[in-house]
Amino acid sequence: MAASKDLNDPSIYAEGLYLAALASEKTSVVQWLTGLDEPESDPLYTWHSYFADRLMELAPRPELGFRPRSNQPPAAPKIGRNDPCPCGSGKKFKQCHIDDAEAVSWKLGSPTPAIRAVAISRVVHELDREALDEIPRDLLSDLPKSEMAVAYHDMGEMVEGIDLLDEVLDGPREEEFLLYDYWLARFAEWLVEADRPKEAEDFLLDEYDNPRAVEAHQVAQKLAAFYLDQGDPDNAETWVNVTLEQDGENPFNYYLQGLMHHSMESWEKAIAGYEKALNYADNYREQEREAMVEMLQEALERAKAQQPVEETEEA
Repeated sequence: MAASKDLNDPSIYAEGLYLAALASEKTSVVQWLTGLDEPESDPLYTWHSYFADRLMELAPRPELGFRPRSNQPPAAPKIGRNDPCPCGSGKKFKQCHIDDAEAVSWKLGSPTPAIRAVAISRVVHELDREALDEIPRDLLSDLPKSEMAVAYHDMGEMVEGIDLLDEVLDGPREEEFLLYDYWLARFAEWLVEADRPKEAEDFLLDEYDNPRAVEAHQVAQKLAAFYLDQGDPDNAETWVNVTLEQDGENPFNYYLQGLMHHSMESWEKAIAGYEKALNYADNYREQEREAMVEMLQEALERAKAQQPVEETEEA
């Protein structure tokens, strides 16, 4: 069994503060938080970007008159002279920020709840099953709980993952930067994956009738997608129409409409839905717009390729 890490160990978050103090770009800090080369692909990108800003504000800056707040500073990560500089420049540490190293103080005192939440969230993916089980859940906020749920799910421990995510969604949902609409979709997907589709359906219907921290039209989208995945075009059409009534300029709603007609092999209507979605693509969130357009174009090309020749000639 791998040794369980001390989740309050300052070294867990010290590395992030070190990056924040030396990095020339926020991207380096977000990469540390997400562990991704392209952090924009992370569903919690907005949250991580916000936290990166706070992290850089917290970073010790002697030139601004920073003063220690603790007599027991956490230890800074050890970086060798020939190691890559953590600022992300690609240069060796000795050729880049080594002269600034001694100026960076680590006397930051206890981590804020936000720092601890992100630190724990990062750590849980490194733990084995037994170590995960040892984490006291009552001390955790929704963010690390959701990450623990993913860790269990990725281990194939579906029941534990579903139960833990259920705790997050059944709670007060007060974590300001946690994307609860994303976790609603994951929860429903996991229930279907566990061969519990009726529970997924009931959960989404109840969420639509009693929305909390997620807008009703977002739940309607998930219901439309759920019924499409279940091969139920009649119910899918009902909820696609609901989404369009609630927001007639949302490209994702027309994408769902295109998928619905695609599943019925109504090629002209499917193509029209995808094209309308592309027309409204500029209304989509900027961070996700490029991926959305690419997905729509692929769907449109697929529908055109599958459309029978005689229908194309008639059109």
